This record gives sequence, structure tokens and C-alpha cells, in this order.
Amino acid sequence: MEKEEGKTALEMPCGTVIKLERPRSEGVLSSAEVAFLREHNIPLAYDAMQIGWLPAATVDDFNVETGRKQSRPQPYSAIVQQPQFNALRPKYTLRSWEPYDAATFKALLDDPRVWTYLPEAYPDPLTLETAAALIELSNASNHHQVYAVLRDATIVGQVRLLYDVDDKDPAKAEVSYWLGHAYWGRGIGSDMVRIFTKRCFADNGGINTLIARVHRDNAGSFAILRKAGYGGDRPDPKDPDWMILSCSR
Repeated sequence: MEKEEGKTALEMPCGTVIKLERPRSEGVLSSAEVAFLREHNIPLAYDAMQIGWLPAATVDDFNVETGRKQSRPQPYSAIVQQPQFNALRPKYTLRSWEPYDAATFKALLDDPRVWTYLPEAYPDPLTLETAAALIELSNASNHHQVYAVLRDATIVGQVRLLYDVDDKDPAKAEVSYWLGHAYWGRGIGSDMVRIFTKRCFADNGGINTLIARVHRDNAGSFAILRKAGYGGDRPDPKDPDWMILSCSR
């Protein structure tokens, strides 16, 4: 469906009306509202303070310091989902997975080599139904952002930003990623993690530190993260086989 230009509100099938220029103080969108706006190609922005999605046209009437409405509302300043470009060619784009990506998702991820150092077990075989379910799950939560990574219009892998990873530090979030085996050894992993790291800090003003968990034996991922500015290696207290690297603003 084409983007509905010029509209200031959309009505859901259930009768709920979503105002696109709603005040920020009204709170974040529900999961159903997020899904509906994505179906209609309406730009969204993530509100890290309220931990949820807002229409990109949201009017900011919320004073972060006082926690109250401000007298002179301003346009919401969060950066919306836009294509991301490397300083050199090729062009990289981050976008949400769509249901029609299921076959591509399966082709990339149904490979035991990709799962070697992932924290989850390889669902052998990874069926088309499982791929569709994973895509749906990636778009169903306000506690993470998941993007397919496109390199010159070809999907090559995935990046994910997970919120609420440290009860003592709400300004910390976790980055994770995977890359299809056909694209290993070409510098693509370094490109996409570097681009995504910049994107995470730009989109989320409330995040000051990004962490990444890496298996001790995953030399390739260590190299990718260090090229993207991550360091300070320390053992993961939850699992001695994993290390934690971090990157700050």
C-alpha cells in the first residue's frame, strides 16, 4: 500500500483513530497501532525515554527534565527510520523485516555455520513457517528494534538493538547481529555494525552505552566490533564462554 500523504489521522479497522501529530505526552503507540502504521508506510520514531514507538510527526509537548508538559510544544526531534549510507559505496539500508521476506530470511539463516556462535540453538531445519514466525516476533515488541540489512538492495543479514539490559543503567542497550554466510569475509559485517552503532546513538538520545556479547572463540566478531569502536573486553558474568564489549558516545 502506498504511503498516505497529507493525512493527519488514520482509522484502524477496530475503530481506533490514530492521530499522526499527536502530543508526545499521550504516550507510546500500542503494538497493534505500530503494526497498523507500518502496514500503511507511516514513518515511526522510537521514544527511548517512554520505551516505545511514536508517529514521526508527533509534537513534543513533554519536558524531559521536569517530566511535565511544556507550554510551547516542539516537533519531536527523534530521527525516523531512514536509509543509512556508508561513507563510500555501496549503499546500506536498514528496514523492518516484512512478511514477504520470509523466503530470503530462511535462505540466509537456515545454515548451521551462521548459528555457530549465536546464543540460541539452530532450529534444524529452519522452515518457512519458522522464518515467518521469527519475522513477526521481530516486529511485535517495543523492547527491541530489529532491522534487515540491505547492501545495494540485497538483504545480507540482520541487526538488533535490545533495551532494558541493565536494571542499574537504563542508558545501556545491547547490539547483536548476524550475517549470511555468502557475505562473510568481505568487510560487510564491519560496515553494518559501524553504521548500526551510529544509528542507535542518533535515534536514541537516552542511550549512552552499547554493549555486545561475543563468544570467546568468535575471532571474526571480535574484529568486527573493534573496527566499529567497541572494546573494554570483560567476561559475561552470566556465562564464562562469552565476553562483553562496549561502545560509548
